Amino acid sequence: MAKKTKTKTKKKNVFAGVGISKASEPFKAGKEAVEMAMEEIKKHGGDKATFGLVFCSGRKYGKDDKTIQKLVDGAHSVFGNTPWVGCTTAGEISSYGFTEGSCVAMVIQSEHIHVGVGIGNDTNKKPKKAGSDAIKQALNNIKIDKYVEPYIRYLAEKKLPISELIRMRPYCVLMLTNGFTTTRRGNEDDIVEGIIDVIGHRIPIIGSSAGDDFKLKKTYTFWNGKIYDNSVVCVVISSNLKIAYQVKHGYIPTEKSMFVNKAKDYIVYELDKKTAFDRYAEVLKKKKEEIWPTSMKLQQLGPISSAFMAFARKIDIDVMKLSPIIEINCNMPLALCEYKPYLKGRFWIKGLDSIVEKKYIRFTEKVPQGTALYVMKTSKEKSLKAAQESVKEGLKEVGRGAAFALVFDCALHRWFLGKHAKHSIDLMKAALKDVPVIGMYSYGEILDGKHTLSVASMVVGEKLVVSEVNQKV
Repeated sequence: MAKKTKTKTKKKNVFAGVGISKASEPFKAGKEAVEMAMEEIKKHGGDKATFGLVFCSGRKYGKDDKTIQKLVDGAHSVFGNTPWVGCTTAGEISSYGFTEGSCVAMVIQSEHIHVGVGIGNDTNKKPKKAGSDAIKQALNNIKIDKYVEPYIRYLAEKKLPISELIRMRPYCVLMLTNGFTTTRRGNEDDIVEGIIDVIGHRIPIIGSSAGDDFKLKKTYTFWNGKIYDNSVVCVVISSNLKIAYQVKHGYIPTEKSMFVNKAKDYIVYELDKKTAFDRYAEVLKKKKEEIWPTSMKLQQLGPISSAFMAFARKIDIDVMKLSPIIEINCNMPLALCEYKPYLKGRFWIKGLDSIVEKKYIRFTEKVPQGTALYVMKTSKEKSLKAAQESVKEGLKEVGRGAAFALVFDCALHRWFLGKHAKHSIDLMKAALKDVPVIGMYSYGEILDGKHTLSVASMVVGEKLVVSEVNQKV
């Protein structure tokens, strides 16, 4: 009689599951989404959660503190002691496509992912301190295996060529902040600077600003069953898995450019040795009144907020007529050609916020003095494929066998694509195939700084940085 041989089943490094709910009752929605995600990992051999994410509609579930707390309570009733974070959105993205009025959740289980979470408060008045406080707390909370993880890196040092070792990044930061409303600015670049002051420039920082479906009234972030406003949540992630980070947008540079002679933080004072607004109008060949109508009263944050509030109240109004800056941001934004490893020398979109004292230009991101701003032109095709291209690059970098992906797309990008936004996410899903994905439309996409009209993504591989490591170590 032939002797039976046992076949070894390869142990997975990561289990990830995604759930969704559109339940009207917020507690039920949070609970259902997380339960579904938990069931997904169990189907594939997982049995518990290491970390969790929850994103939900700001309009439907973030009406007020009481309503959103119910949803968070529902999610937390399933997560229990598992660390998890999340926020409200301007549209949800998941393995189920682009949805509105929903709650989506991801549950991750891995022996090779360790997390520490922290909170920083008062992002409106003290954004740098908030970023610094959040990352310090997250670093204090992370618990790393002092034997297995260092041993894997030791094996990588022994087996991999320098060309591979130099690409190893065993740490990253996931950042979720409350972002802007009609009563405050997002200050994302300041928050990122506060984080960098603690951890340096080499650690990738990815994430987004919360949304509320264009109401611009109040957004929420979550951490372990509690809701936060005017705060930033930071998650320090330690892992020996291959992880890729990308940012993409759908714009092409034109030959029109302006040199930034004088700028500080978010305000540009001089372009090509002329008052910034004067020179900007010249380059665009527009009257200043066409860019910033004098009839438009400057409120705390300018007309963009007023336009989006009107847009939220009545979806079919012509927002562009209410605020020409929205049209300019969508069709001919300015971009900085600044080298970053993940940008590979490409252009970084800088969103126009408002005109200050009828002379200077304020941006939603910081613009360094001594740089050049290029006028970009839109490409509907490239814009439609931005999310797809972002994850495709990530998949290529991690190699075969991606475990899951996070995607943060711009709320303004969603509005710009209109009815084609769903198709954009379908294209992204097609590129990912069966890889679990979760994400959101946000009020600011983060990848080492704030981006506008862009898609930031993080693709986590199934393989360890050195795939030859025996899984039993």
